[in-house]
Parts: sequence; C-alpha cells; structure tokens
Amino acid sequence: MTTTSSSDKQLSLPFGAPQAGTRKKPAAGKAQSRSKRSAIREAATTAVPEPAPEVEPEASAEPAPPRKERSAAPRATAESMARQQRDISVSEFFAKNRHLLGFDNKRKALLMTVKEAVDNALDACEEAGHTPDLEITLRQVGEDRFRVIIRDNGPGIIKQQIPNIFGKLLYGSKFHRLKMSRGQQGIGISAAGMYGLLTTGKSVIITSRTSSKKQAHYYEIQIDTKKNAPNIVKEEVIDVD
Repeated sequence: MTTTSSSDKQLSLPFGAPQAGTRKKPAAGKAQSRSKRSAIREAATTAVPEPAPEVEPEASAEPAPPRKERSAAPRATAESMARQQRDISVSEFFAKNRHLLGFDNKRKALLMTVKEAVDNALDACEEAGHTPDLEITLRQVGEDRFRVIIRDNGPGIIKQQIPNIFGKLLYGSKFHRLKMSRGQQGIGISAAGMYGLLTTGKSVIITSRTSSKKQAHYYEIQIDTKKNAPNIVKEEVIDVD
C-alpha cells in the first residue's frame, strides 16, 4: 500500500506528461477515472463523421444548344442612304408641325380659323372697293367640335381657283406683293381646312359666285397632304339667295 503525505502536491495536466522526478503510482480509482476520460476523448474524436463525397450531376441526355452570337447591325452606305431620300410635301410638313401655323391647341385653332377667314374677306372687299358686310356664325356640334360659317359680300372667286385656294398650301395672291396685308400669304385659310380635316375628317365647304345674277359654284374639298393638292369630294352649281 502506498501512502501520500499531505506535503506532496501533484498537478494533473490534461494532455501533457507528468512532471519529472519520482512519482507514486496512482490509486486504482484515479487510474480508472483517467481511463474513462481517455475513452470519452477517443470516442469524441472518432465520432466526427467524414464529409460525404460530392456527387457530380448526371450529364443531360440532350446537349445544350449552341449560343447564338448577336450579329452586328449592317452599316449604311451612300447608296442605301440615297434610296431613303425623298421630297417632303409642304402640307405634309405643316400637318406634322401644326404649331408653326398657330394651331397649337383647340381654342387657338378656332381663333385662327375665324381670323384667317375674316382677314381674307376684308382684304377682298377692300380691293374690290366694297364696304365689308360679314356674317360670322359659330355652331357647336359636339363637346369640342364647332362649325365655322363665314359669309361676305366680296367679289367672289372664279370656279377654276376655288380648289387651289382652299385645298393647297402656299397658293395665293398676297405673297409677291410689296405691301402689308392681313392674311398669311396663302397659308391661313387652307391650313384651317387642313386642321379641320385632320381633327374631324370633314371637308371644307365653299360656295362662291362672281355676280348676283349668276349661279354659285358649290365645292366640298379636302387637302391631300402627301401631294399638297386639292381633292374635290363634291362639285355642283346651285342657286343662292
């Protein structure tokens, strides 16, 4: 039997070796506890599972389609650009840029229509030496639709000139004159008719005669914006009061 005096001290290190020098054999109980701890450590060490090997995905039976490369846009050449050149009709230009003629919105378009018709009537009466007598009628035919009727006592327009004056832009008698005038030199009244056609699809109606003793010429005209030419929808001779 081995005894241990109370003055001796022993330090137990978890994983190190015992201190150098003479040491006594541990008691059976202590040896047993140490063997249990060692067994637990070994069990803990061996209990860690190894990582599972990675499984490669099976190859698809059908191979992926090859990626299409985006083709570059064809470059323009002098010949291809030349084929795109064409004439631009003046009426087609103003149809897309109505604000240049003063037809920015509905209210201003109505004002411009009345103004151009009145200006033309006043100029014609002045040149013919007539005292102007105008009758202006505005009839509301829809929520934002109006019918404008202008009647004057001017000298009238001959039959051949009626379609061009009301159905062709830049056609008039004021542009080449070296004096002030009220209208827009052949744009105003035809532009008003073009605006009415674009917004309502209705034709301009003109009734004119050159003498109180003659019959009047009645026209319904639409402007062809592609050709800047009048399209006569209806034409006839009528009696007016």
